[in-house]
Formats: sequence, structure tokens, C-alpha cells
Amino acid sequence: MDFRTACEETKTGICLLQDGNQEPFKVRLHLARDILMIQEQDVTCVSGEPFYSGERTVTIRRQAVGGFGLSIKGGAEHNIPVVVSKISKEQRAELSGLLFIGDAILQINGINVRKCRHEEVIKKINRNFPVNQQIVYMGWCETREQDPLQDRVYSPAFLALRGSCLYKFLAPPVTTWDWTRAEKTFSVYEIMCKILKDSDLLDRRRHCFTVQSESGEDLYFSVELDSDLAQWERAFQTATFLEVERIQCKTYACVLEGHLMGLTIDFSTGFICFDAATKAVLWRYKFSQLKGSSDDGKSKIKFLFQNPDTKQIEAKELEFSNLFAVLHCIHSFFAAKVACLDPLFLGSQAAASAASSSGVPSKAKYMT
Repeated sequence: MDFRTACEETKTGICLLQDGNQEPFKVRLHLARDILMIQEQDVTCVSGEPFYSGERTVTIRRQAVGGFGLSIKGGAEHNIPVVVSKISKEQRAELSGLLFIGDAILQINGINVRKCRHEEVIKKINRNFPVNQQIVYMGWCETREQDPLQDRVYSPAFLALRGSCLYKFLAPPVTTWDWTRAEKTFSVYEIMCKILKDSDLLDRRRHCFTVQSESGEDLYFSVELDSDLAQWERAFQTATFLEVERIQCKTYACVLEGHLMGLTIDFSTGFICFDAATKAVLWRYKFSQLKGSSDDGKSKIKFLFQNPDTKQIEAKELEFSNLFAVLHCIHSFFAAKVACLDPLFLGSQAAASAASSSGVPSKAKYMT
């Protein structure tokens, strides 16, 4: 009988066992609710190396539903290797029979990852995936409840940055279907993240950040360590940059003096305003020509562009039905432009000042 199928709650792992008369040898542990089973390992891996050699090569091909079927923890920032922390039932990792919880990942496709940070290992795993499927970040945090009648002020939440979206889950996604069942989903270039200073904190918890959605709603999150906060900030900046680089432009419907218009934010050319019916271009400006802006917090944005010939400031006012989404998108495109000029931008905290000096709208007080 296969013990794994006989118990619903079973934990497995590898350890060294010594009986006092010989050298330590590796055994596999099965821990169930009422029994601990110890098995001597005699598995031969696909590389032909015996299990007790200390290292082995396992080949797993990603499947359409469930991916690799495993989760990882650790990294050089914690002074430990990245290890397998979870193996999903009936997925590729478990079906291989060669991967176990606690295994340290030493190489990925021949690349040494012994001294890599957690996020660097994620990037190497993602390398062969399309941009819209790449996972930049996954991790637990706690979210502050906005309802004052709630018994608990904070509750656990699992955040993931994958492709174009930020996902908020009640539990980590395991299968492809799980990704469609997120509690909330946001487009990364239409939201903004703010790392909170001590003066902005709502209570004694440190290491907090907020995410402002495309509707203007503020979500308040807390992580455990300063390194967790730094990892989240870098991941959010990276995800935003990758998505802007992928889509290149975004068009929003707007109204100018009672007429339906369109505003295109183009990564290469800047701002383009055109008539929605005839597609005739009314005006266009480069990002560098935006010298300032303001908004009413409801629907209207006033842009201040500098004419390249006369050097005069030209004001353009447009009305949008999705004001915050437009403001956040403009900020994301500015941040991506800065990142292209300064590759170190993605690893720094200079986004706010860089975007501000480029004339980003005043309501864009958050940082990408």
C-alpha cells in the first residue's frame, strides 16, 4: 500500500540518520497524524547519480494546469539556500517521485543558484515563460481591515505579481484555476504603491505599504521584516516596468469641451490626443514637455506642456471617467522611462523624486 494515499495529512522530508555504528545516511520521513515512518533512501535519479551522493538532477516539465506543482522559500538574503517548501498533490513535482520538501535547489537549467536571492531564483525559473505568465513576486502579508466593526484589525493575505496583474488571495494559488479565483485583481500599471514612513503608519506595526487601486481605494498591508518590504518594493517596480515595456501604449476615452476624445500614452512618443470619431490628432507632446499637472480628484486633469518652439506653457484639460487609473498609468510610464535611462532605478527608491521632476500629476503621490 502506498502510504501517501492512505493519509490525508502527510508531511515528507529528508534527514540524516546515525545508529552509532556507521556513518550517517539519508532517510526519508513520512509524518502523519498518528505515525512516523522512516524509509532508507535508495532512489536513483535521472542523472544516474545515487541519491546518497548529496546532489541529484531532476527534470520536470511545466504543465498547463498547476505549473511545476511546487513552492519555494529561502534565499541568500536569509543566509540559506532556496528550498522546496511545498509539493502539490498529483502535480509534476510529486509525480516525478524525486523531489521532496526540504530539498535545496542548487542549479536551474545548468545555472548555479546556490548564492542567489529568492527573487533571482524566481526570475531564472520564469526566464523561459512569456512575460504575461512570469511570476515576479509571491508571499504572505497581512492586510488591515477597513471595516471598523471587524473583530480582527489585520487578516492574512497572499500577494502575487504575475504578468500584468497584482493578485490578492486568501490562500496561495496551486493550480491554473486558482489564479482565476483571486479575491482581488489589479492591473499593475493602473495602481500605485506607497512605502509608508513612520509618520504615515496607522499603528505600531512597521514595514507597511499601501496600494491605491484604479478606483482610488487604498489597501493597507504589513510584512514582517524590513527585507520583506524591500523585496516587495523591488518586485513591484520590476513588474510595472516589464508590463509597460510589453504593452508600449495605453489609450483612455476622455471628453474635451463636450466632445468624445481619446488620449494615448505612448512609451516612445508621449501623449497623443485625438478625436474618437475621425481619429484626427488634435495635439501631441513628448514626456519631457510635460512640466506640470493638476486634477480635481474626481474626473478632470489639467496638463501643462511646454511648446518646443515658443517655450510657452500650453494648458490642456481633459475629463475622464476613470481618473485614478489614468493618473497611475501616466506615473507608471514615467517610472518606466526613468528605468530605461537608469538601470539601477529598479533597485533603488528614487522613483518618487524622479517621476516628480518629470511633471507627474499631483495626485500621483504613490511610488512605482
